[in-house]
Amino acid sequence: MSQQVISYADLSIINSALRSISSDMKGVHSELGTLNFKQDQLESELVKLADSFADFVEADLKHKSLQLAETRQGNLKQDLQIKFGYYAEVRRMATGILQGVDTGVISEDTLRFTTEEVMIKAPGYWLAPALVSLSAWIRNDKAATEKALKEALKRDDYKTTLFFMMVMRRLTRNDASLKWLERYFMHQNPHNLDREFIIILEAVSTGVFPPASKQLMMINVKNWIDQLTQGDNFIDKQKSQWIKFFEALGPLPEGKYPLLEKFSTNWNSLENSLKEARTHDILNTHFKNIISSSSDFSKGIKVQLDEILSLLVTNFDDEELPLQEQVRLNQLIIQMDGDKAAAQAIMDAEKHIFDEKVDFLQLLTNASFNPELSGATKVTQALAVSISQPWILEAYDTFTAQCRNRIPQYVELSIDDFKTSTKDGSEENELLKEQETYYDKVLETELSKISFPYAAIIIGILICFLGFWAFSVHAILGFIGSGIGAVVIWSSISGYKKSKDKILETVEERKRKAKEVLRGCIAETVDYRIEHSTEDNNAEEVRNLISSITPEDFSSVSHETARSII
Repeated sequence: MSQQVISYADLSIINSALRSISSDMKGVHSELGTLNFKQDQLESELVKLADSFADFVEADLKHKSLQLAETRQGNLKQDLQIKFGYYAEVRRMATGILQGVDTGVISEDTLRFTTEEVMIKAPGYWLAPALVSLSAWIRNDKAATEKALKEALKRDDYKTTLFFMMVMRRLTRNDASLKWLERYFMHQNPHNLDREFIIILEAVSTGVFPPASKQLMMINVKNWIDQLTQGDNFIDKQKSQWIKFFEALGPLPEGKYPLLEKFSTNWNSLENSLKEARTHDILNTHFKNIISSSSDFSKGIKVQLDEILSLLVTNFDDEELPLQEQVRLNQLIIQMDGDKAAAQAIMDAEKHIFDEKVDFLQLLTNASFNPELSGATKVTQALAVSISQPWILEAYDTFTAQCRNRIPQYVELSIDDFKTSTKDGSEENELLKEQETYYDKVLETELSKISFPYAAIIIGILICFLGFWAFSVHAILGFIGSGIGAVVIWSSISGYKKSKDKILETVEERKRKAKEVLRGCIAETVDYRIEHSTEDNNAEEVRNLISSITPEDFSSVSHETARSII
């Protein structure tokens, strides 16, 4: 009874409701899709807005930084003018006085008046009493000279010393120049030398300073070397640099031994060893060029010395630097449209360009490797090499020993899977026999891979027998059967013979070519060993050359003062 009720129940209302719900759900999904799309659009707009806001903030910060930098720069320049404004005038006056002294057109009274005036207006500035002293010295006022000089040394001993050393050199006052040079050397720390020292060293070595200055220079140089070589690892550091320098001078590959390059398994070692051996000749030429330099660099050195003097009297003083650095930073911020990070990066880069200091040994090494980059000429390069000679020689001995230890004792060969080695190519006959034996084994192996066609021959024989039996049935049938059997036997034997001949021919061809290659490799090995030995023998010549370089024998050439270094 209940089953009948269920079977006849009207479910159309439920179905209709479900369809309605389904339709509503589709509408909901559609609305959700629309909402998601709008949300994505909204997020995109928000990102754009955030980016625009960030750009606006960044631009605003830059604009404010730019305005601030312009304001600060003006204020800083005012501070500079108030605190050190007269320094610039003193510097301009110093340049004018130096030019006036050169031309001799300024009267002593003018010099006296102007220099004493700057002394009053620039208290604490070393250049003011230095100019007063120079003026008093020109008019032969010894008391005023000494008094002003004492004050200048008190304010800045090093700059005053450098200033008078340059001025005395310009005025060719040899005795005074030598005394100031002696004082200049006393200021130097061999562990921490300025870049300008290489120019002074070169000026002394080329005879721009009085002859006695060379003796003075060499005494200081020897003391410094003794001092630096007694502790730490200064010499080892220089030796290591020289060894790397020797290695870097090696020639490029020439492709002179193509067969060894192709068939030698240790060709890289052979090539590197030959490259190292060839380096000796390059080093021989390198050192000969250094010590045979005959150019006159004295005029260029004088110009550089005048530039140092000019910079000395025109550069900012130490006490001005903090303010000058701030002015420079704000100037860079203005140039970079308010970008403080970019301005600071440029400032940091500029800061270390000219403040590099090195120890004396490193200074010599820099001048020896690349005189142009170190601010020296070939004359100073030769002098630096002559002073560095002891550890250059040690480095060269180490380099030579390393090269010889790395010479491969054998040339390893792999020719068509035939592997062998030769020391100097003298074992040619033995190697050829080894190769022949190898190919005999190859032939034996290859022939063993093909077997005599016994099965096919037996089948052919059986077919022949069937053919002979068939003659008793019908002659034609017997003839055909015997023929087929014969053909099977013939083709089997013929195929075997062709395969064997092919193997013989192939192996023979490989053997012939491999023999030619082996002979070529042996010939190149002989040439390689001869060339290597010849190049290696140059090491002794280079060693003798380096040993002969000493400061005492080295001579610089100057049209004005052609004389020996010492």
